Amino acid sequence: MTKKNNTKQSENANNGTIGYLKVMPLSKPKLNESREVQSKARSSYKDEYGGVSSHYIENYKAEQFMDKSTGRLGYKQEAKFTSTEKYVDKELGFTTEYQTQVKFKESVYPNKTGSSSSKSHCNNNKNRIDYY
Repeated sequence: MTKKNNTKQSENANNGTIGYLKVMPLSKPKLNESREVQSKARSSYKDEYGGVSSHYIENYKAEQFMDKSTGRLGYKQEAKFTSTEKYVDKELGFTTEYQTQVKFKESVYPNKTGSSSSKSHCNNNKNRIDYY
């Protein structure tokens, strides 16, 4: 019985988290399903003169969607990286903090198809106001 418990613990230890990084499943995403992963790392050092601390965060998000007007599949993905460093000097009595943030977004929308007659109709009536 204890052997089974150990087996389950070792199986669970291999799923989900490795260190501080969350592992995403390899299955194909379903329509309108969103996946998000976040990882964090922190470190700090302190002594009688002050200290240094750093904090790093990574966020990843991806999702598929169905365009209502065309019925085609599109997707969005986003990545965000944030790094913060903080320096404390007790002798001089000041604290300095630096933060860097990078964002990346990409959206791929399906091509919208329209008839050429409707496009030319819109272009010809660009300056016309219709009253109803």
